[in-house]
Order: sequence, then structure tokens, then C-alpha cells
Amino acid sequence: MMVLLMGMTTAPVMADSAEQHNGAQSASTQGERLSGSAIRDRVMGHRVTGAMADGSQYSEAYRVDGTIEGEDYTGQSTIKGDQMCLDYGSGDTTCYQIRMLDDQNIEWLLDGEVVGEGTISAIE
Repeated sequence: MMVLLMGMTTAPVMADSAEQHNGAQSASTQGERLSGSAIRDRVMGHRVTGAMADGSQYSEAYRVDGTIEGEDYTGQSTIKGDQMCLDYGSGDTTCYQIRMLDDQNIEWLLDGEVVGEGTISAIE
């Protein structure tokens, strides 16, 4: 069963690494918070499947146009600075920093604290 991020008390925001000037993912950025341009490159246009700190599971496609598609819901994502902000229509937008752990795995950070994890894959 999929649980959407919007049901969480936190929302995804992504932060940046000063070394990421061109947004390209490299070995030197692994374990680093992503910049806004790196979020566009690595997360937008992909699906992320994982779990939040409260144990809820999610699988969301983040379309390049900002549309979020979950199993039975949609939302809107925007990149503000070095954070990914998610709005599922409730009027509450939560912004997360994203940290790349390796080529496919990320952590969602809120105020510097890990609040979830996920694996990036192609949108089917």
C-alpha cells in the first residue's frame, strides 16, 4: 500500500552543495545535499519510492512540468532555491532538502534532519 508524502507532517525540500555549479551528479557530490539544478537533473522526470521516518511508504513520479503523480493522488512540486517543495492541494507546501547517498538513493531532509529515504528510478 502506498502512502503519499502529503499525508506526512513534513514535506520534501532539497538543499544544495556549493560544489554543484552545473547540476551534474558526480562521485564528489554523493552524500552531499543537492542544489536546485541538481534536483532538476536527478529527481524531476523520475519516480522516487521509499519510506518516511514515521514508517509510511510512498511511490511518486515527479514530472518535469512539476506534476506529482502518486497511486491515487496528484500534487505539484516546485524548486525554490536548493529545496524541493511539495503541494498536494491542501494549501500546505513543505520544502525538503535532498541528499544523494549514491547514484540511486536519496534522503529527504527537513531543517537538516533526515525525515525519509527513497530510491530514484525511471518513470514507467
